[in-house]
Amino acid sequence: MSSFVRRAAGTALATFVLAWPLTAAAQVQRTFVASSGADTAPCTFAEPCRSFAAAIAQTADGGEIVVLDSAGYGAVTITQSASILAAPGVYAGVTVFSGNGVTVAGVGTRVRLSGLTINGQGGDIGIYFQQGARLAVDHCVISALNLYGIYVQAANSTWVVTDTTIASNASYGLIAEAGSGTLDRVRAENNQNVGVLINTSSNVLVRALVRDSVMSGNAGHGLSVFSGSGRTAIVTVESAAASVNAGSGFAGVTSGGTTLLTLRASLATTNSGSGAFASGIGATVSVTGSTLVRNTGFGLEQDTSSVLRSLVNNAVEDNVAGATSGTITTSGPV
Repeated sequence: MSSFVRRAAGTALATFVLAWPLTAAAQVQRTFVASSGADTAPCTFAEPCRSFAAAIAQTADGGEIVVLDSAGYGAVTITQSASILAAPGVYAGVTVFSGNGVTVAGVGTRVRLSGLTINGQGGDIGIYFQQGARLAVDHCVISALNLYGIYVQAANSTWVVTDTTIASNASYGLIAEAGSGTLDRVRAENNQNVGVLINTSSNVLVRALVRDSVMSGNAGHGLSVFSGSGRTAIVTVESAAASVNAGSGFAGVTSGGTTLLTLRASLATTNSGSGAFASGIGATVSVTGSTLVRNTGFGLEQDTSSVLRSLVNNAVEDNVAGATSGTITTSGPV
């Protein structure tokens, strides 16, 4: 081997050895973004980055991005476990000009999004949970997307949305087609289709708990649960309200599958459809301790093939079409 080749090989090896620790060091547990930051910076507190996309590239698996002050920080795709955190009073904006605002797409990832304001300006989806183990969304505002505020498609996942407003989207506020989820203190308002849709798609089973939430002013049902052929959707609603929707307040529908929708201590009022509605063989809607009043349709409505159970302590009054339609199974006041 010539001396030139030996020197070249040695130089290359030295370069690799020096570069490897620098690359590893770039992946840190906590990174920062700020309005005065630069995407060429190391994303430290002293030298923050300007965008979420730049910060996530320097954030280690399981790390977090901290928003230091109010600004727009751009769309981001997350493929590792990570958190994006904005403190109360800090405006952490994501303007979605096209595509998605936040995409979560990593096997086994666990992601938290806190304090973000995601605003559509031609984009399709605010938060797209495409793949991962767990997604937590809290204290966010998601609005004006061309399709959905939140779209859950990650199989075998857990998703939790709390203290969040999903409003004025051109289709569904939230659509979940997979996993097991919880909506707690969520407002789905003025969306141009169903406010919250729990819908089996390619997944055999979807479960959800909706608690202390409001579905209001949507152009479809307030909350709708649908199961396709051979699939099961199970949803429990507690202390929630559905009002002034163009469809029914709460709907359980199936087409060859099994839909189980349970309402407890909830309110359906002034909807253009019925308060609670069941449709299709395999659809069962159970209502207990709830108030269904002043709806344009019936308080409780079912087609001939579904099951609707009015259990104890329901108030079903002043509905334009009447209290009930169909053969409602009752075991207490209707």
